[in-house]
Amino acid sequence: MTDYIMYHNISSKTGKELKRVLGIEGGIEVGDRRINHLIRWGNSGPIRFQAQVVLNKKDALNNAADKERALQLMTAAGVKVPPVATRFNGEILIGRTATHTQGKGLFMIASQRDFDLAKNNLGCTHFMSYIPVDREYRVHVFQQQVIASAEKRMSDHATSLHVRNYENGWVFKYIDTCPDDIKNAALAATRSLGVDFVAVDVIKSVNGNVYVLEVNSAPSLIKEGTDEDNNDVVQHGPAFDIYVSKFRQWINGNV
Repeated sequence: MTDYIMYHNISSKTGKELKRVLGIEGGIEVGDRRINHLIRWGNSGPIRFQAQVVLNKKDALNNAADKERALQLMTAAGVKVPPVATRFNGEILIGRTATHTQGKGLFMIASQRDFDLAKNNLGCTHFMSYIPVDREYRVHVFQQQVIASAEKRMSDHATSLHVRNYENGWVFKYIDTCPDDIKNAALAATRSLGVDFVAVDVIKSVNGNVYVLEVNSAPSLIKEGTDEDNNDVVQHGPAFDIYVSKFRQWINGNV
């Protein structure tokens, strides 16, 4: 038997680096391998033989990947999420596709025409009320323990004040301490979806209310670039080594 990390195309860059550093096998498909410890890094695909032990089971990953279902499950568990809208009612909305990564699949809706276009042409499956944000955080949770946290901040290249994604120049800066209400919201969201590890995006509104936006079962933990000789290099983000440590402890039976 072997230990294996299973990632998908979108998460393969971080997945491959985790595989390399952990010194285990990995890929998009397991094939005919018999697995002892299986880490599902965002990939809920089928496997031929049941693994002995799994981090992030298939059903839990499906809960997290389907953003509309995730909102429903979190709401049912009492986790506060932005109010869901089924039609445009004159207030600004955020339209989202069923699955999205890296801040994509997110659209601001300011009119009925926007709503119709987002639904019929852009693939939006659900809409949420726009919440004026004071602060936004990403909280990494591993087996109901907060292991790292970051605050989203505007870079010098930001192009939007309201759609705060990477494409618009917003980046996460890791912080030493995270407010308790933010951490508690992230932990509750994790429990409601049944995931073992996840990155949870949480906002605090200008009115001081806390909302969970979404969860990410395969967050990017690396930065890519080139060296002086124009060779490709990978730089580990602040949370990368923490995940590696937790995965090693889990594989060795210490957590």
